[in-house]
This record gives sequence, C-alpha cells and structure tokens, in this order.
Amino acid sequence: MRHGGSLILVTILALAGCGGATTSGGAPSPTDDGRRAGAKCADLAAAGRQSRFKAADGTQLAGVELGKGKTGVVLAHQNQSDLCEWLPFGKQLAGRGYHVLAFDFAGDGASDTHPAGAGLLADDVLAAAAHLRGLGAADIVLMGASKGGAASLAAAVALQPPAVAVVSLSAPATFSGADAASAVPKLKTPVLYLATSNDHPFAETAQELYDATPATTERAIFVGIGGEHGTGLFASPEATKIKAEIDKLLAAHAPPKA
Repeated sequence: MRHGGSLILVTILALAGCGGATTSGGAPSPTDDGRRAGAKCADLAAAGRQSRFKAADGTQLAGVELGKGKTGVVLAHQNQSDLCEWLPFGKQLAGRGYHVLAFDFAGDGASDTHPAGAGLLADDVLAAAAHLRGLGAADIVLMGASKGGAASLAAAVALQPPAVAVVSLSAPATFSGADAASAVPKLKTPVLYLATSNDHPFAETAQELYDATPATTERAIFVGIGGEHGTGLFASPEATKIKAEIDKLLAAHAPPKA
C-alpha cells in the first residue's frame, strides 16, 4: 500500500511539473529534456507561459507565450541570441492586448537542432505562426531582428492565410537560407523596414529591401541615427520614434482583438 501511495504522489508531482508548456493544440506538454525557454532571462520568461511546438520536419521548437487575444505577434530573434532579447518588448505588446510568441530558432536557446540538410529559418517562423493560430490568434504579425527579420520576410510570402503585417529590424538581404532579397519583390503584406544609419551594411540593405518591395504593397522605412542593430534599436537614440513607427503599422493593420 505504501509503495502504491508513493507512485500516486510521484505521478501527481510529475503532472504538476508539466503544466507550463503547451503544444500547438494548447494541451499541457513537457519538454523532452527539461530545458526551459528563456533560461538566460528566467525572471522575464516567468511572466509568460512555456510553449513547445514542431517545425514542418518535426524538430521541436521552444518559445515563451505572453498575453492573449486574437491578434498574434511572432517575435524572431537575431543571430547568436535567443528569445530573451524580445521579451521586454513582447511584454509591452502583451500589455496592450496582443497574443505574443517569442521563440528560439532551431539550434538556439531551448529549441532542438534541425537534422543535417533539413529546415530553414523561414520554416521556424511559419511553425511559430501556425502555433499561435492553433492557440486562437486569427491575425498574425511577423516581427524579426537581423536574421529573424530576413526569416520573417521570407516567411511572409509563404504564410497562408497571409500575415497582416511584417516588421523587419536590421534584416540582411540573405542569411542561412532565408532569402529576403528574393522574397520582398513578391511581398503583398504591409511591411515596415527599420535600421540605424551607422549600422552598415544593414541601413543600406533596409533601403534596398524597401525599394524592391512592390509599390502596390503598403511599405514604410525608418532609418534612425545611431549604430544599434536588431532589437538594440529599442535602446537607440531614436527608440521612441522607432516604437512609434511600429505602433503606426500595428494600429493600421493589426489592432489588438480580444
């Protein structure tokens, strides 16, 4: 009897420990190896919900989900980083009524690595968007920094139903299979390109991507003073103006919906 009681207690504790993560269907799901997304910024990550979902090739990806609502925002991080860089801004968006998912690209943070020769950065963005839709977000905004910006632009031309807006911070023309330069001439989604003037060559690339975007697509560009890169733009001398440009795009095309 005592052995059976211990087994029940262990089972209860195990189930309690699994409650923080969600699958694309919203059901509780443990991580495979106990890693937690946002481990390097545990205090920030604790404000959200652990989330696990799969890319098209089955690779397990990890994220932190913030807020609720029918308007979802996917936040894609830059190179040699993880989702932690996005959580301060993600919390601001969630506080305004957005359903936010900051995620780790495959091979970064708490996400698994794609098998050799499989998986593209854009595929990870698409998987994150599908995950948010599975959790109830109807409208999707793709927002990425540096490599995440290139991946978001590449994903935007493949996502169905299309995203309602795309925001690129310091995106390169191409990065590890994410070909923004080839994608933007086909882009139909409203898009905002952001960079700082002394961040070379990304300031020039922002202008090139803007110029390559069809004139029939609603597009905007803001290159502020400074040399900050990616999510560093939020700490640049013109951070207020940069956030205002994002707010303008979101207000026009992606207002929060309960």
